[in-house]
Amino acid sequence: MKAFIYPSVALVLNFILFQSFPMAGEGASLGALLTIPIIGVISLLFALIHYILARKKIKTKYFQPLGITVMVLISYFLFIADEGNTPIDIVGRMFKTARNYNNIKLTDFYLDDIPTNAEKILAAKKKFKDQIPDTAYTINVFKHNDYKTIETFGIFYQNGKPIAVNENVKIRQINRTAIMLTRIAGKDSLSFVLSPLAIKLGESRISGFPEENSKRKPEESLRQADINPVSKRTTLDRQFFAYKVFYWLL
Repeated sequence: MKAFIYPSVALVLNFILFQSFPMAGEGASLGALLTIPIIGVISLLFALIHYILARKKIKTKYFQPLGITVMVLISYFLFIADEGNTPIDIVGRMFKTARNYNNIKLTDFYLDDIPTNAEKILAAKKKFKDQIPDTAYTINVFKHNDYKTIETFGIFYQNGKPIAVNENVKIRQINRTAIMLTRIAGKDSLSFVLSPLAIKLGESRISGFPEENSKRKPEESLRQADINPVSKRTTLDRQFFAYKVFYWLL
């Protein structure tokens, strides 16, 4: 029956959205519980109205496209996404990243793992897939007072030795697990002591490592760093269809 086109459109569109894009806080299950019943009721209401109009021999050629359009809009706007990370935002960043693919650098794979960097991280994975080890580490430097990331570095191990991805980062092995990492930038150089080998893959955040503060800088200017394991096997193209297509098309 033509009346069931509305639930069908809602079902197909929501399946595509849920399989293709991340929801807010990765809460797909909660999002489905909140939105699917609402969308289902609305689609059935449109189906009922369509059925009544058809029974009364009233033309539905205008009602049907209007109803389908409303179902598409409702499904899209009820999709729970983080601010700035809606499906349209994601697709826009994908196009922008694809246009600037030649400018993607190896260091982009080690950017802070936030939604706005996801497309660059994936593009770097594709472009430098033979240079990126299965497991590496991202070091995020953030201000002590607001915890906003201000720069990131990448490191990995080769033949048991730590290697920095960024050219201005130097590493000195302190003991079997700990390293001294120094980012050189004139008077703004930073040093941290890290223990990457003590981290288990899958741990999302490691406690901060304070900057050397021999000159007793003001509290608001202090910086800290945390270290997170990253893996080529856990990028978004392994989880969401839209990112899988994006990766394939690059």
